[in-house]
This record gives sequence, structure tokens and C-alpha cells, in this order.
Amino acid sequence: MSKVPGCSPCGSGVLTDLGIPLEKFHAPSEGDAIFTSAVEYFTAEGFFISSEKVGLAAGASQPQLSAHRAKFHSTLLAECLRVLGQEKVILNSRFTQLESFEDHVILHFEKTTTKDPMPPVRCDFAVGADGLKSRVCRALLGDGAPRYTGRMIYRGLCEVEAIHADGCTVSLCGHENGNFICYPISEGMREKGQFLCNWGLCVLRTHPGGEEKWTSEATLEEIREELEEFGGNRFAGLTPLQLAERTEKIIGWSLFDRDPLESFDFGSVTLLGDAAHPLLPYGSQGATQAIMDAEALGVSYQNAMAKGTGIRGCVKEYSDLRCEVTGKVVIANRDMGSTAVLRVAAVETQGMAVDEKRTWCAEHGKRLHDEVIQKYRASMPKSVRAVAER
Repeated sequence: MSKVPGCSPCGSGVLTDLGIPLEKFHAPSEGDAIFTSAVEYFTAEGFFISSEKVGLAAGASQPQLSAHRAKFHSTLLAECLRVLGQEKVILNSRFTQLESFEDHVILHFEKTTTKDPMPPVRCDFAVGADGLKSRVCRALLGDGAPRYTGRMIYRGLCEVEAIHADGCTVSLCGHENGNFICYPISEGMREKGQFLCNWGLCVLRTHPGGEEKWTSEATLEEIREELEEFGGNRFAGLTPLQLAERTEKIIGWSLFDRDPLESFDFGSVTLLGDAAHPLLPYGSQGATQAIMDAEALGVSYQNAMAKGTGIRGCVKEYSDLRCEVTGKVVIANRDMGSTAVLRVAAVETQGMAVDEKRTWCAEHGKRLHDEVIQKYRASMPKSVRAVAER
């Protein structure tokens, strides 16, 4: 089971602008993504704190998507093949090194499966979009290791015979040191009154060691006690532990990020997505910000070609548009993003009796919605194309 991308309306709007009908992501026979309607937040005991409408339900012009990563990627790949042609999309290859010159770049690759070297590629412009462990970033900036956060997220995927809420809702519970999230990722199953549930448990853990241990298969016993703490919560009638018990494979991901870069401008080379600004998994911003990077890069390229400033002009404008703002998202997500409402509620109710805590959550939910959840949402970067049009 792979990590599952959430894509906010800003990201969905970019996909639409590229000419990809959102139905391709939503239709059960294709991307099968959910159009997410709301995010709800509960204490560890199951007391409701607050909720927020998102996507179309919040009045946005585009939906927020929750999708299975493989299906999301397959939809994008199919569109690339349609637009670019089979000969322009080369899979089973991994970047190994680059040689940068004044007016071009030479890239070296190897076969992913066999590690056999491939013919070098000369190009005018290279974009490294190869994730947290980006080899392109390492080639440009040296061998600096990512920053370990002291947390691990355990993820699983299971099927439930009933839906939770409207079948389009993301649910979170817990506190700063342990929190649980679950949400649907199959429109086809939702239409049948069922729930393909992607869940995640984020907890404190010591450094895992070598890079090969950053992602590993886990057992239910490793997290049973932590899941039991959230037994007062029910999603589609099941506790977090019961959802995990229905899961065939649980994978643990150690959570890393990097300090914000000072620039994305490396001459004829730049970085995009987690290669440029790896984000902790809060607020549905990972896929969103990568897609918005791509939008900004496209706008910068068009502008540079129109102005005659060439590739270097394009990279500089892209860096100016996206480096500082995405660095702020990195920092905001270190503070748990909108999920910080769980921490605030836990801290402010510490030591309260059960009934007192329940009453406090009912009385203060609106304040926390405005001061924590919406403050984070309002701080997220806006589409560069929409800003230019305004």
C-alpha cells in the first residue's frame, strides 16, 4: 500500500487548466478519486472539536481530491502518453549524475531494474522532480541528509462495508504525540455504500537508522497500544484499531523533511515538488504544492520565451515565484498544519474531567476553527496563474 495523495482545489485547478478533465481522476473506471467534502477533528477520546468544508462543498470552483497514488499516477501517465507520445516518456530509468555547462546539461541514467548504464542525454533544461531522496538535489547541493522529525507514520488500506459520514469526509483524532487519520479513496466503492479506507497513525519514534530502513513493513502489535488510545472514536462504526485489524499490510514511513532552500535557481537546472521542498504529511499539501510548482514553471517558461530571457530567465522567475512561499509551507507543516488543532485542544483541556472536556470542545470549537485551521488554510500559496490574471 503506497502513500495516498490529497490534492486541494488549487492543484485540481492546475490539472484542469492543463486540459485534463477532472472526470478522468474521479470516474471509478479511471482515477476513482473521491471529491472530498469535509475534514473533521476529534480528541483522542472521541469528542468533536471542529470541522471544515473543503473543495466544492466550501464553494471552491474545483474539487479537493483524495486518490490512490497508483491510480492518480496512472491517470497522469496516460495523459502524458496521449499528449507527448510513447517515445517521449521513458520509464524504468533512474538519474545518476549531471554535467552542467553554460548553455546545456548532460544527464546520466541507469536502468532501475538492472542498474545498467543508459546513453547520456543532452538537454537545454533539466527539472529534478525525484522526491525526498532526490539525486538531482544531491548532485546540485552535496550530500546533506534530510532532517529526521522524530516521527513515523504507519499506513494501511482496508475495506469497510459501510461509509463514514457522507462517504467523502476526512477524519482525524488524537493529539501532538499521536494522531490518527482516515479517509475514503474510491468513488466506485462509495457509490456502492462501501468505504475503501486509507488510514495513517503518526507517532513518535527514534531515528530508524540507515536509509534502507526509512520505509519498512510493520506489524499490528507495534502500534496496537497507541491505536487503543483512540478507541472512543468510530469511523464507519469501527475504531482505529478495528480498521487496522482489517488491514493486510501495514507500512511504516519515517518522516523527514529539509530546511527550506535559499533558491531553486541552478542555471539550466531546477527542482520541483519534494525534491525542492519535502513536506510533512499535513493539510493535503504535498501533491498540491508539487502541481503548483509545475504550474509556476510553465508560466515562467512562457514569460521567459516572450521576453527573450531564455532558460536562465525562466528558472530565475520560477525560483522567485516558488522558493520563498514553499519554504513557508515547510515550516507551517512542521507545526502540524491544520492538524495542530488536535494539539491545541489537548493542551488547553489537560487535566480536565471527561464531561468538562466534552463541554469545553463544544464551546471552543468555533474559535479553534478560526484561529488554527483557517489561519493555516489562508497562509497557503495561491495559484500564480490566477494571481497573474487578477
